[in-house]
Amino acid sequence: MFHRWWTSGAGVVVGCSLAWCGQQWQTAETLRLQGAHSQLQSEWLARTQQAKDAAQQQLRQRLQVEQDLHLQRIATHQQAWMAVHERMQDMAQEGLRLSRLNADADHVAWHGEFSRFEAMAAARQSLSEQWGQDLSLKDMAMGPASQVEFVWQTTWPALLGARLTQAEPALKVQP
Repeated sequence: MFHRWWTSGAGVVVGCSLAWCGQQWQTAETLRLQGAHSQLQSEWLARTQQAKDAAQQQLRQRLQVEQDLHLQRIATHQQAWMAVHERMQDMAQEGLRLSRLNADADHVAWHGEFSRFEAMAAARQSLSEQWGQDLSLKDMAMGPASQVEFVWQTTWPALLGARLTQAEPALKVQP
């Protein structure tokens, strides 16, 4: 009987020891897995933050490029208007009196008068050649003392791409 008690006691001790070892192993494995999970989660959060930062950087760069392009278009537009203004100033010295300028997204129209028909025709031809596009005569009327009232028109987008920076007059018109 003693042997039975002793064997049972030894079985209980070995069983408890194995259970305790199993529990210790399970606790250690759980801690290891929790550490790996924490590390993976922090790596995932870091990558997610990097992806967000990269997306924000791309957005900032795209906005910067769009702003630069917009500013370039504004500068081109401004330069075109300055060239048109300078050329109209030259034409004013040659006898042009500009009464109205209409501009929209597609067209620019000049309303004005010259003292003679020949001066108006030569100025129109000169501007057309300088800008590399036709400056069409939309309306014309003869006024008193051989004054010529006119309306010239051209497309504005084409004018933006035209050779507007050439400041040399192609023809000098005698008023």
